[in-house]
Amino acid sequence: MKIIPVLDLKKGLAVHAVKGERAQYQPVQSLLTSSAKPLEVARCLIKETQCREVYIADLDAIQGKGHNRDIICEIAEHLDVDLWVDEGIGDVESAKSLAAAGADVVIIGSETLTDLEVLKRFSDSMAPEQIVFSLDIKGGRVLSSTKALKGSEPLEALDLLATQGIERFILLTLDVVGSGYGPDLPLMKQAKYNFPEKTFIAGGGVKTPGHLQKLSLIGASGVLVATSLHNGWITGLDIASLK
Repeated sequence: MKIIPVLDLKKGLAVHAVKGERAQYQPVQSLLTSSAKPLEVARCLIKETQCREVYIADLDAIQGKGHNRDIICEIAEHLDVDLWVDEGIGDVESAKSLAAAGADVVIIGSETLTDLEVLKRFSDSMAPEQIVFSLDIKGGRVLSSTKALKGSEPLEALDLLATQGIERFILLTLDVVGSGYGPDLPLMKQAKYNFPEKTFIAGGGVKTPGHLQKLSLIGASGVLVATSLHNGWITGLDIASLK
């Protein structure tokens, strides 16, 4: 199971994401570094986890309040890892521009998706390994601008999305992001049972090495981790013991 550290960007800094309440996010405070500069934070996350991928969420771009593309380019230039980037991309042209800037994987988020037809264009125009769909969930329901997905139950949404040519999914439970309350294990387990041929990555709530072990046992292919690394709840030694 892949451990994928997360870097949330806002106004040029790495910030601490908590429960999807973006207006309240503050510069990250970490045991790994005293800096909130994104490149330094990313470098420390990579050193601690020995990961091969880093997930970057450009919160300004997602909210339509500018972007941090220059920082993404800087990280791509200096660090030898694959970058999974969420900029709230809504069309193929923007996705290709992001890939040219250094994103190895473009995240398509249900929150900012406006039309299911766009997914077919993504799958027709980009390689499967270049795309991951993030199913953004809050209060047990899917967040989306798409009428077909908005307010639906996650498993119902996956039934619909499974026919759209997407092979990899993040199950992102925003209610527990940064909280340490624990991941949504029942959802991950049922998703793997219903769609065994799809790849699922857990996001939100992971706090302990035990959470990692449980996710691995029920078939998660990866997990997004941030707060637990910065707080020292999960260490590089914990991650190494999973391998």
